[in-house]
Amino acid sequence: MKKIENVVILVLIVLTSLQFYGQEVTKLNIEELASLPADKEGAKSFGYAGMLGGVHNGILLAAGGANFPNGLPWKGGNKKWSNNIYIFQNGQWRLSKKQLPMPLAYSASVSTENGILCIGGNNETLTSDKVFLMAYNPSSKDIDISEYPVLPEPLAFTSAVVFEDFVYVVGGKNSKSSTNSFYRLNLKEAKKWEKLADFPGPPRALHCTAIQETSTNDKLFVIGGRNEKAGQKSQILTNYLSYDFKEQTWKDEGDLKINGKNRVLMGASAETMGSMHIMIYGGSDAVLFDELENISLQLRTAKNDTIVNSLKKRRDYILNNHPGFSNEILAYNTITKKWFVYDSLTTKIPVTALAFKDNDKFVMVSGEITPGIRTPIVRMFKIVDAAHPFGFLNYGVLALYLLISVLIGIYFARKQKSTADYFTGSGRIPWWASGLSVFGTLLSAITFMAIPAKTFITDWSFFFMSIAAILITPLISIIFIPFFNKLKIKTAYEYLEGRFNYTARAFGSLSFIMFQIGRIGIVLLLPSLAISIVTGIPVEISILIMGVLCIFYTTFGGIEAVIWTDVMQVIVLLGGSILAIVWIMLHTETSFEDMMTYASERNKFNIANFELNFTESTFWVVFIGGLASSMVTQGTDQTIVQRYLTSSDVKDSQKILYTNAVLTLPATIIFFGIGTLLFIFYTEIPDALSPAISNNDSIFPWYIVRELPMGVSGLLVAGIFSAAMSSISSSLNSVSTAYCNDFHAHFKPLVTDVKLLRIARVATMITGILGLLLALWMANSNIKSLWDQFYRFLGLFTGGLGGMFLLGMLAKKANATGTLIGLMVSAISIWYISVFTEINFLMYSFFGVASCFCFGYIFSLIFPGKKKV
Repeated sequence: MKKIENVVILVLIVLTSLQFYGQEVTKLNIEELASLPADKEGAKSFGYAGMLGGVHNGILLAAGGANFPNGLPWKGGNKKWSNNIYIFQNGQWRLSKKQLPMPLAYSASVSTENGILCIGGNNETLTSDKVFLMAYNPSSKDIDISEYPVLPEPLAFTSAVVFEDFVYVVGGKNSKSSTNSFYRLNLKEAKKWEKLADFPGPPRALHCTAIQETSTNDKLFVIGGRNEKAGQKSQILTNYLSYDFKEQTWKDEGDLKINGKNRVLMGASAETMGSMHIMIYGGSDAVLFDELENISLQLRTAKNDTIVNSLKKRRDYILNNHPGFSNEILAYNTITKKWFVYDSLTTKIPVTALAFKDNDKFVMVSGEITPGIRTPIVRMFKIVDAAHPFGFLNYGVLALYLLISVLIGIYFARKQKSTADYFTGSGRIPWWASGLSVFGTLLSAITFMAIPAKTFITDWSFFFMSIAAILITPLISIIFIPFFNKLKIKTAYEYLEGRFNYTARAFGSLSFIMFQIGRIGIVLLLPSLAISIVTGIPVEISILIMGVLCIFYTTFGGIEAVIWTDVMQVIVLLGGSILAIVWIMLHTETSFEDMMTYASERNKFNIANFELNFTESTFWVVFIGGLASSMVTQGTDQTIVQRYLTSSDVKDSQKILYTNAVLTLPATIIFFGIGTLLFIFYTEIPDALSPAISNNDSIFPWYIVRELPMGVSGLLVAGIFSAAMSSISSSLNSVSTAYCNDFHAHFKPLVTDVKLLRIARVATMITGILGLLLALWMANSNIKSLWDQFYRFLGLFTGGLGGMFLLGMLAKKANATGTLIGLMVSAISIWYISVFTEINFLMYSFFGVASCFCFGYIFSLIFPGKKKV
């Protein structure tokens, strides 16, 4: 008991120390790097507009550009183009020994694996169609330049992006006018540029582009710019376009509006941010540009000296007193389709700057600060999640919940005298508690966080997965539960040995153990991501804190501790979720009726797509895949079967199952509803959602800690912990049950019950540690949606297992040889489908069940053998 008391004290110390994390930080970090040097030693550094460059082999490169070194243009200064290449190393810029093939500016440049691809551009004498690769060579510590296929037409002031194996070039200006051109080049082959369908609407140059995910596919966004034609008035463009890479279609997204006013962006810089935002830095609003252009056109035709002098005087006044360009950073959410001002800087942001991503930072090199005037300044921007102080009250609520979980484990540790106590509770657990435990285990943090996120991003198309889980209940109740109760088995896989042979049992149990370790990793990572956003504590530390606590109370408390913490979890989870719905509705200005109309008009309530397509999340995919995965989970998963086995009576076991079914429908509506309400809330208040959120599953936790009052947000975060820890504890206890009964006791049948209890506790600890390590690995992986990963695991690891159980229960002619061959064919089939086809991952479970059942039956007929009944 002394050790247990020490653990409780340690929990309190750790939780108390958490309050020192997560102090309020700025949402934008700006670092000023060394400025660009002058061309000659001792000369003044002017900087450049329209430079080309990027990052390669971890080195920043900037080249070319244009400036006015001999005086301002309206005072007779001539524009000069550069062919210099600058290399940034050890905190300083140095001039490369190499030079560009020609003086060049206003090219499009994109960073690729092989180097920086520089496309088009212009100089004093021409607009270029040349394309070349500028690469940093670590051996020579200098630049290598190689030629690429030329553009189909000369272009400057264009924009380029890289998507998968292609570089795309959009718009720009040739020697006469702006264009609607759209080209792409396969970077693997690099043979010839392919002309794609022109983008709709007016031609454009001086625009910016970015690629971001949307609710459907990845899209290219083309924003702002102007349409220029030599000798004519420019057309200023306020709209923005999108190109769907999968459908290969353009769409005019309408005008860029903030607070009902159109925004003009020319010469701005753009970056993709997080999982759903695009950031736009600066840009010219064209107000003074428009006046200057009108003056220029009038000067061409003016014949009266008085008018000419007046026009020049006005022009010079504007240029000499130009206030500079925008100081705003705009953000666009590709899901809600809303623009907002993310931040306003104290200094103006240059236009036609060289801008590119360097890991999680956005580098802006030089650029034009007012007409004709450049800056040599180089800045690095980083948009961050502003950690929010969690507060003593929230920490108190969270600490209280975690402490109660530990105390439950301590309380039931005293009752664990045998493996029957540890694995099934020796009949002491009421059916309703086991039923709530089944519901809580299946609910988990995946439901709490991933379903609202999925609904926020898309719609209700996954709703029928829950309906399938309800509809499969009679099959489990009538077929599976009577088998398990009649045979008095300790694990679900014990049935497979009785029906087939030990090999079948061993494979079934091993598949379950592998899947559960993966599940622990996923379910453990989810709340840790949320806690990281809440408090600023590193994800890895959150994983360790929660994992260690969960391993502790499960190791000592057994199945009783698991089930009673599950009961507490369900109460906290559903209560907190209902509270969140009420809060969102109270703090959204839109009426409920208008909310429903708004969401419906944007297809957010789309519940079923009946297209016969198995590569997308259509009704058939969701429903059929849902039936298969629910059958596998509720009928063969030891975490659920173990709850049935806590009762020796068939009717009580069936009550456990139906308790879950009764709670599933309202819970599903609650969590899908939260996702839709969050979409409405962040549409109404777009700046409340941080662009730095890189994982969609963090959307609901972000709302919890940013919008809910102290105490309430602590309760909801406790709900996140609660959801994860109940699922993890169920997995830990069930894996130890499977290992002890399906493996250890099989090979060492004479082991005493007391020793087996100790082994079960060791197995629980080892499983927990493996899950912890997996979670820590995934914390550093780029996983956008853990919901998707969970169902990939489910289909790949357990689909064939469901087919084995069905074969045994429904096909009298099925035998061990045929079933195991069918299982191998099923595993190969699922692997092939997952690697070489585009079939939706939700179908993996179905194909696993169906292929194992069909091939197992066929091979049983081909290889008849001794069958067990």
